[in-house]
Amino acid sequence: MLDKARVIGALRRSLKDEVDALVAVTAAARDEATGEESRPENEYDTRALEASYLAAGQGERLEELLRVQAWVAQVDPRPVDVAEEGALLAISVGGRPRVVLLAPRGGPQATIDGVTVQMISVESPLGQALRGLRAGDANEIETPRGDEEVEVESIA
Repeated sequence: MLDKARVIGALRRSLKDEVDALVAVTAAARDEATGEESRPENEYDTRALEASYLAAGQGERLEELLRVQAWVAQVDPRPVDVAEEGALLAISVGGRPRVVLLAPRGGPQATIDGVTVQMISVESPLGQALRGLRAGDANEIETPRGDEEVEVESIA
């Protein structure tokens, strides 16, 4: 199992990079929506309206990422023994290995020592199937491939 503190640090860096990029994109979209170039040339010109929708969507995504970033900043790196928010799990879904961090919302992924760790929401179908499980426990989950077994190999 990966070191939970290293995973959290990698996710923090990944989130910081994503937030920084989204701040720039959101600012550009806002400038586009309010800039001179977006002034309508006639009553059918919708550039400014389209740019404002884009800016609003980018702003909402930024707020969501900031909430995820705040949650990751306070995650306790100490190991736990049950699948709950903040738990790092090595799992197998239909025989395919994955490493996930249970979070209040889904989020970015990070790669540590060649292993990709994905933040998944405890409210997602996979998160719900994992909640309350311990190492060695299994549950069923409905996937596009049909029902598959989810097994918890280890928890940190």
